Amino acid sequence: MNIDFEKKVVFLTGASRGIGLIMKEQFIKDNAIVIAPTRDELDLGNEKSVENYLQINKDLKVDIIVHCASLNVLAGIDEISQELIQNIFQINVFSITNIVKKLVPNMIDNKYGKIVFISSIYSTITRERRIAYTSSKNATTGLMKTLALELAPHGIMVNAVSPGYVMTDMTKNNLSNSELDAIIENIPTKRLQTEVDIYKAVRFLVSEDNQSITGQNLTVDGGFTCR
Repeated sequence: MNIDFEKKVVFLTGASRGIGLIMKEQFIKDNAIVIAPTRDELDLGNEKSVENYLQINKDLKVDIIVHCASLNVLAGIDEISQELIQNIFQINVFSITNIVKKLVPNMIDNKYGKIVFISSIYSTITRERRIAYTSSKNATTGLMKTLALELAPHGIMVNAVSPGYVMTDMTKNNLSNSELDAIIENIPTKRLQTEVDIYKAVRFLVSEDNQSITGQNLTVDGGFTCR
């Protein structure tokens, strides 16, 4: 499917590496104008930084928002701390809530907008030591569904894409080779997902071809969560 975004303005978080980096490159190839702040410009883990960025860029107008930034630090119930939970929720949920609040009024004025949150299969299933991450991704899905209801009357589509296992730095850090081999064996397609797989799902949801899909969590996992 060839999609031309015709200079639509995309606000993208988490574009320094992994899925976000590939997404940035692909959006540019598809003729979008991409605003992807670096961590020096916008530290999502620091609410003051978020507030400062939004104040400095108070006239920012965008057509599409994609929240790809995410933090996953493993900790079981005997290890978890309030600080860790706060840090993960700050990056995964709180920061983008404030960003959307700032950017969405212009979308409402234009009666147009597309928003996609990159969630995770951990919004559907979980593993040990994912207490904070799984909780945050469930919160992301709840945020998405509520925004979909609130913004649909204004012509704004809000969805989530939940990747399965993609060979990113986060995946390498959190899973051993033997764990990955076992996971691949349990994926019906017998392969990990790629960053481009995730981009293609996002690309459709934020394109002009999507006029009715909103409030949905699209899982891209090769059928892993069907088992």
